[in-house]
Amino acid sequence: MHPVADQFDNLSDRLQAAFNRLAKDEHLWQSDLYGALRDATTSLAAALEVTRASVWYLNDEHTALECQLLFRADRGAFESGASLTMTECPRLFGALNDGRLLDVSDAANDLRVAEVYGWLLRPQGVGAAMIATLNEAGRLAGILCLEHVGSPRLWSRDEQTFAVSVADLLSQLRVFHALKNRERSYRAVFDAAGDAILIIIDGVITDCNPQAQTLSGYSREQLIGMTPGECSPEFQSDGSRSQDKAAELIRAAVDVGPQVFEWTHLTAGGSLLEVDVSLSAIWVGGRCQITAIVRDVTERRLTEQIRQASAEVLKQRNTALQVINNLANRLHGSKDSHAIADETLRVLQVLQRSPLSLFHLYDPATDDFEVVAAIGYSPEEIAVRRRMSLGRSMSQFAINEHRILHSDDIANDPRMDPDICELLLATGIRSQTVLPLLYHDQVLGIIGLHFHDCGNEFSDTELDTLRAVSQTVALALANARHLHDLEFQATHDSLTSLPNRMHLHRDATAALRRIAGTQQGLGLLLLDLDKFKEVNDTLGHRTGDQILKQVALRLQTALEPHDALLARLGGDEFAIVLRSVSGAPQACGIASTLLAALRQPMEVEGIFIELGGSIGVAVYPQHGGTSHALLRCADVAMYAAKTAPGSVSLYDSSHDAHNPRRLAMITELGAAIRGNQLIVHYQPRFALQEGHWCSSEALVRWQHPRLGFIPPGEFVQFAETSELIRPLTLWVARQAVMQLAAWQRAGMPLSISVNLSTRNLLDVTLPEALAELLREFDVQPGSLELEITETALMTDPERAMQVVNQIAALGMRLSIDDFGTGYSSLAYLKRLPLHSLKIDRSFVRDMLVDDQDAIIVRSTIGLAHSLGLQVVAEGVEDLDTLARLREYGCDEAQGYVLSKPQPAAIAGATMQAPPPGNPA
Repeated sequence: MHPVADQFDNLSDRLQAAFNRLAKDEHLWQSDLYGALRDATTSLAAALEVTRASVWYLNDEHTALECQLLFRADRGAFESGASLTMTECPRLFGALNDGRLLDVSDAANDLRVAEVYGWLLRPQGVGAAMIATLNEAGRLAGILCLEHVGSPRLWSRDEQTFAVSVADLLSQLRVFHALKNRERSYRAVFDAAGDAILIIIDGVITDCNPQAQTLSGYSREQLIGMTPGECSPEFQSDGSRSQDKAAELIRAAVDVGPQVFEWTHLTAGGSLLEVDVSLSAIWVGGRCQITAIVRDVTERRLTEQIRQASAEVLKQRNTALQVINNLANRLHGSKDSHAIADETLRVLQVLQRSPLSLFHLYDPATDDFEVVAAIGYSPEEIAVRRRMSLGRSMSQFAINEHRILHSDDIANDPRMDPDICELLLATGIRSQTVLPLLYHDQVLGIIGLHFHDCGNEFSDTELDTLRAVSQTVALALANARHLHDLEFQATHDSLTSLPNRMHLHRDATAALRRIAGTQQGLGLLLLDLDKFKEVNDTLGHRTGDQILKQVALRLQTALEPHDALLARLGGDEFAIVLRSVSGAPQACGIASTLLAALRQPMEVEGIFIELGGSIGVAVYPQHGGTSHALLRCADVAMYAAKTAPGSVSLYDSSHDAHNPRRLAMITELGAAIRGNQLIVHYQPRFALQEGHWCSSEALVRWQHPRLGFIPPGEFVQFAETSELIRPLTLWVARQAVMQLAAWQRAGMPLSISVNLSTRNLLDVTLPEALAELLREFDVQPGSLELEITETALMTDPERAMQVVNQIAALGMRLSIDDFGTGYSSLAYLKRLPLHSLKIDRSFVRDMLVDDQDAIIVRSTIGLAHSLGLQVVAEGVEDLDTLARLREYGCDEAQGYVLSKPQPAAIAGATMQAPPPGNPA
């Protein structure tokens, strides 16, 4: 065998042997908790060759971890008393609550322990650590900390498994000792004990239980005041004097630990009785108290059998824990509920003995369960059981009672639904176990374990294992649903639930890939509603939203005969991908069909409204080879169609030159920047928890001398696709910094935020240009916040990372704008030097009426705070939403309920006055 393989095998064997010794060490269970921890930490330090081994317990308030015992191998000494509070170490506590083990191979560079490294780990020279959680009732109760002094150290899988197993053993040990201490406090238990118990202080019996009187033949009054030697013959079987040997064993119990030995006892009637004696010492009120437990040989044999059974149970539990840990690792991050079900049933076949099993997922739309995985059933049998109503089934009882239920005879169990019972009996099933899958009271599914004979009750150990499986699988299913929901939100419009721009490009790209090299074509249609702005302004946004939903439904109905994707790009703009068309005539014909469907009056809140639309059409391959090129051409064609509202226009290259509004923006934007023709409005931000104005967002506006007001969404996109984006960004930043300097000189302690675009994040010279602006106006870098979007970050992550790191290094703050609308990786966001994130208005707007939006907002605030980030809610339009955000712990708010974007003078006056409704 290869030497390295030998090394790992030896390590595995050594750790297994060390665990076995520790698990079988009776001293752990028979001494006091302090002595047990002394033995455990000493053994752990030796087994893993670490310098420091310690055990910490969570305090009663669940706010701090307190060191119960620290063994220092370098000094051979024990310490205690240190404390880690949740306030000081939120990231560490978050990591402990998220997993069973923190394997810190490089303590100096691991963010999970960064909060304690400087003052706790580095002064002791700790280079690596393993932190395994102690759990009680499924919750964090403490930690086992193993610290390696010196250079970083990679922990092997065997070492990690060993640490987790020992942590489980220590969890059991803590519970055991807590129970034992409580038992000592109850006289009823003392009196009712089956063994004879004597309490000895200063060598004299001071108390005894009734069994001691029965065993010895002495009354309680006679026993109290006697010495152990007086209850014994003069000599023991080994020839030693009873009085001397008793004194020696008592001293050993005090100095060394519990003593277990055989003893010859002399009863009051003069007969000799061979007994087994266990001596243990505890300190009570400053005096050493010896507890002597006396039993006969038969009792000793029974105890040995119990001990062996306990060892077997522990072995079974450890095996089950390893299987469950492996299951949790395999299910972690999975978005496929069917794969989760298959893997779960496979693991259950290993852990228990049922020949048949079914995995049902709950469908809230139909209020029934669907079979998604099965073992032991034929396809025909699965088809019969494909859907199961909740009804009065045993599954309903299990869900209502939040526990695993077993029926040892389904034919005579009143909890069984008659139809389900008949179906099971017909296939030879006589007993069953039902595992409810629940997460925070949310029903996710049911696992059914079926047996051909009656009985089949599970032991307590087996039930504990099944509960752990249920909890693990329920968490995996909840995470899978959450990931699915996040992906849906990232790729769909929140109002209509239609695919959004990202989804459209993804779908169109896939369709183009499929038809490449064939004679098929692809059409991309861009539809803009005519006069929707007038309807929206007249009837209000609420009615406008209802209209958009009806438009989406009507367009979807019209597109049903075609292989098409309908998407909403924003506002009143919709896009359609025709995945397979013969050419431009067919695409234009479908566009005309859509306009005809759109012209039919629609009823909204008792009002009949007639809407039209204009559609621009672009076709592959004539007008472009990518989704972005086709969408641009469709956009140009749509603007051409707008010249004759209600028409369809096919892209023509001449359209680009015949759009005076766009041409004016392209040619005159540069002059407007250089000539200071643009203006900046400021929208104030309010600190919810402190109750004061704290910042303002700079928003550019363009009042064109001929075209009138041009929204930023129109001209900024042209700057983004040209070389104008850098001068536009720097112009806005200059105006914002200059205004901020004026406000600060006036005694207003504010900061200001400026938006950066995708191309700004690819400009490595931008950070220094911004720093020069700050120096010019004598403004501290920390007063300038730069807002970036998730989408901008993901365009070129590595280059964007370089730019944001430069910005952060210069002292400016960074925030994520429109958080939740992109599809970035949280792991990537954690790498960014962010100060805050802004929750997109699409989630804030309906959070009071949409539970899903409320969950997203509350979860985002918790996530951000756990990462040390501030949270700003944008788009806040009413005081109730403002109050709910403060309740959720949101740091800042921005929206029309506080202030619209306004010129600098008005914004400054607003921020010197109390906010509307006095949200503080």
